[in-house]
This record gives sequence, structure tokens and C-alpha cells, in this order.
Amino acid sequence: MRTPSSIPLDARLRAEAPGRFIALSHGQTHYLLDGPEGGSAVVLIPGATLPLFVWEPLVEPLVRAGHRVLRYDLFGRGDSDRPKVRYGPELFERQLTELLAALGLHAPVHLVGLAFGGLLAVQYVDRNPERVRSLCLIEPDGFGTKLSPGVRLMHVPVLGDVLFAVMGERQLRARLPNYSRRPELIAELEARFLPSTRIEGFGHALLSTLRHMAIHTAAPVFHRVAERRVPTLLLWGRDDRITPLHIAEEVRAALPHAEFHVIDEAGHLPHYERPDAVAPLLTEFLGGH
Repeated sequence: MRTPSSIPLDARLRAEAPGRFIALSHGQTHYLLDGPEGGSAVVLIPGATLPLFVWEPLVEPLVRAGHRVLRYDLFGRGDSDRPKVRYGPELFERQLTELLAALGLHAPVHLVGLAFGGLLAVQYVDRNPERVRSLCLIEPDGFGTKLSPGVRLMHVPVLGDVLFAVMGERQLRARLPNYSRRPELIAELEARFLPSTRIEGFGHALLSTLRHMAIHTAAPVFHRVAERRVPTLLLWGRDDRITPLHIAEEVRAALPHAEFHVIDEAGHLPHYERPDAVAPLLTEFLGGH
């Protein structure tokens, strides 16, 4: 999908991005790798729209605890390529598998996923249990949440493409205030996130993801993963208005072995708003596994 505001993802734009790029089978993936080479690998998987900057508050505490920390942009987001393919589980699984192999991270890793990234982490464990040491899920997708009429219409082929071309950025901008009650944080997200939505191919990637991922119907995968007894930490912002706290009860029922914590004074990005609360919980959990 190309709109008048589309920006090509070219060498000039990549030169402005922090971190590095690596060629995988479906294109270039943008990533940052921090921490000691001998540290256990912690992979931070972002959500359905936000780029890797969303993990910044956790990197220093994790590195200080001795971990090797990998952040990356999912295909179709941030500064990674936007291939014209189906954005289903196989694409994201392959991206992570190839990225780990290319970076020489062959030992089992800790996966930390935010929202949609949590769903990707669970699906990855379901398909590759031998490659994962532990899971940390921050308000994972996969269970029923109420969709606005506009979002429901965007699931419809052709019609959804037209609507996103006309209203996509407006819809995304209107959604951001629900991430937090802190105006300064919303302003920061707008400044750092919205430019990436104008890169050519973002609309196709997001709409294809909505249509081909079990964003609201993944309970069976969670139940299968629970049977594998992978150590799991579940975190939720008490004031989350994107994936409300009551959804946590469904996730806990599917993952009864998970360690669960509610983060006070935090919304949909508890690790970003309250790294002082989240980082100690996460480093303690990882240290035990």
C-alpha cells in the first residue's frame, strides 16, 4: 500500500537509525545487541506497532545483571523491511529463528514479549520449546478484547485497505492516549512512533497481521504452552486501557503456573512507565532460571 505520505525505507533513513541491520530471507531486520558476550540471551519482542525503542528502560538493568540483550523491529515495523508477504505466525517465527542464528545466539534464550510480542513469544515456544529458557509476558495478546467498529472494518480485504489509507494514522494517533494517563509519555510516543507508520509498507504489514494472526483467539496455544511448564512471568499495568486487567484472569487460567504481578501507576507500557518496579521483578525472575 502506498499513500501520499509514504516514505521509502532507503539507505538515508537506515543511516539515521540506531543499531545495526542484518539481511534475513525476507529482508533487512533492524536490531540492537547489548551486554556481555557470555551472558544469557534475553530477547525483547515489541508489540504490533511500536518499534524497538519501547524497550529502552529495561536494557541497562538487564545488562547490569549480566545478560546479553537483543532488541529488534518486527518485519513491517520500525526500521525493518516491509516485505510484501503474508504476516502470519510463520513469518515472525522465521524472522526470530534466522536472527538468532545469524547473531550466533544458539543457546536457549529468555523471551520477553509486549502485547502482540507476547503472543509471538508464546507461539515461538509452542513451535520451538527447546530454544526457550523462560517467558516474560507483558499484557499479552491472544484473548478477547473489544474492537472498535473502525478496526473491525479494517479486517475486511480491499475495504480495510482503503480505510487504512485514509484514516490509518488518525486511528493510531487516537489510540495512543489509552497507553497511559501521563500526557508527557503520550507526546513522546507520538514523536517517536508515528514517523515509522509513514514508511512505505506499514499499512500492508499491519492489516495483514490483523487478518492472519490469532490476536484475540489464541487461548489453545497458551494452554499447550502451559503443559510444557516453561518458567513464565506475567506482568500487567493496573491502569491498562488497551488490554484491561480483567483479561489477565483469562491468561492466568491458561497459564496457571505463571508468576503474576500487577504494576501500580502504570498503563499499557508498565516497563516503560515504571521500570523501577518492572526491572527488579524481571532480573530476579531471570536470575532464577
